[in-house]
Amino acid sequence: MNTACREHRSLGRRDFFRIGGAGLFGLTLADLWRSRAIAEGARSIVPQADQMVVVWLGGGPPHQDMFDMKPDAPAEIRGEYKPIHTNVDGMQICELMPRLAKIADKFTLLRSVGINSEKWEHGGGQYWLTGNPRKTGSTPDYPMYGNVLTKLRPTSKDLPTFVAFGDIDNHAYGLKQNYLGPAFDPIVMNPTDAQDQVRNMLVPPPGLELNDFDDRNALLAALDGGLRRQDRLEPLVSGLDRFQQMSMDLLRSPKLRESLDLEREDARSAERYGKNSHARKVLAARRLIEAGVPLVYTHFESNWDHHGGNFKSCKTKLPNLDNAVASLIEDLDDRGLLERTIVLVLGEMGRTPRINDKAGRDHWGNCQSVLVAGGGFARGQVVGATDEHAAYVVDNYYKVESFGRTLYHLLGIDPDQVLYTTENRPHRLIVDDAPLIQEALA
Repeated sequence: MNTACREHRSLGRRDFFRIGGAGLFGLTLADLWRSRAIAEGARSIVPQADQMVVVWLGGGPPHQDMFDMKPDAPAEIRGEYKPIHTNVDGMQICELMPRLAKIADKFTLLRSVGINSEKWEHGGGQYWLTGNPRKTGSTPDYPMYGNVLTKLRPTSKDLPTFVAFGDIDNHAYGLKQNYLGPAFDPIVMNPTDAQDQVRNMLVPPPGLELNDFDDRNALLAALDGGLRRQDRLEPLVSGLDRFQQMSMDLLRSPKLRESLDLEREDARSAERYGKNSHARKVLAARRLIEAGVPLVYTHFESNWDHHGGNFKSCKTKLPNLDNAVASLIEDLDDRGLLERTIVLVLGEMGRTPRINDKAGRDHWGNCQSVLVAGGGFARGQVVGATDEHAAYVVDNYYKVESFGRTLYHLLGIDPDQVLYTTENRPHRLIVDDAPLIQEALA
C-alpha cells in the first residue's frame, strides 16, 4: 500500500489542495475502489440507537479510583479517595465526581467486563473499540464502530458520519488502518487549547473563496480525462471523484461549520462542561450529535496510563471528566436525544489492585468499569461485581466481544454480517459468538 495511505491525516486546510495520484488524504485510486466492502446476509434488527458518543480514556483509567471503589480494602489497594453515594441505591463512585453521582439514574455501570488477562497492553484499545482482538503483524485491524457506520450508513452530503477529536494514535487502534480501508476513516480534528476552536478547521485559507474549489474540481476533471477513456480505470477515477466531492460538500456545509462554532453556545451552558480543551471537545461532540452526526469519538485528557502519580493525576482529571460527561448526558437527556444516543466512557483496560512504589497502578486486563448511557441501555443499574480488591469478576462476567455485539445490536446492525476487506476477504463484524449483555439493556 502507498505509504501515504498509512499516514492518517487530519482534515486540515492543506489536505484540500493536494492534487495528483495520491489524492485527498493520501488515498490512491485503487484504495478507494477496493474499499467497497459490501455487506452480505445481514439479519434485520430494529435499531434502538441512531448515534453514539465515545469518550475515550486512553491509557487505561483506574477503575478502583473511579467507578468500583473498595473502601474496606487495605491501604495499598483502596487508594487515597473515598466513595460517595449516588442517587441510585447501592451505587457509589469516587468523591471527585459529584455531578455524575447526582445523575446516576441516567446511566449504567458495567463492572464485570474484561479481557481476562493480568498482563495486558494498550492494544486492548482496538479490542474495546471494535469488539475483536487486535490483529498482529501487518494485517489491518478490525474496523471501529464508526468506520462500519460510515460504510453501511453514510450521512447526507452536508455532514460526516464519523468525527474524531483528539489523538487517535494514542491507544485507539482500529479507527484507522483497518480492513475497510482509509475511505472510511474518521474526519479527525485536533484543537490544541480552549481558544483554538474547531470551527476554523473547515474554513478556506485566507485569499480563497469556496468557488475556488469548483475551479480545482475542474482541474482534476481535466487531469483525469485521459484516464476516463480507459474503461478498466473508470471505477477507480469515479471512486476518487466521490470521495473528493464528499470533502468539498463538507467544506461548504454551513450546518457543520455552525455545529463546530462553540461561540454560538450559550456561555453558561459551555461553562458547565469546563474551560479546558478536552471539555470543549465533549461540548463540540454534543453539538455534532444535535446536528445529526452518527458517531463522535473524543479522546479525553492526554494519558490515563498512571504507572506513577495516579492520585495526583486523578485529582485533576476526574473533576474535568465529571463536569464534561455529566453535562453531556444532562444536555442530551434534556433535548430528548439520549433515548436514541449511546454514550460510552471507557479505556482499554483496568489497573492493578495493588498500588506500586511510584503511587501508580499498572496494567490489568481481568476487569474494568465502563459507563454506558442512552440508546437502549438501562438507567441507574450496576451490571456485575468484582471481588474485595476489584481484581477479578465474581458475578456476571462478560467478554469484550459481548460489549461489541451489544453495541451493534442497539445500533440495529447484525454483528454476524460479513464485510469484505480491501483485498476481498470476508470478515464477520464480531468474530466471537458471545452473548449480549442483557442485564444492561432497557
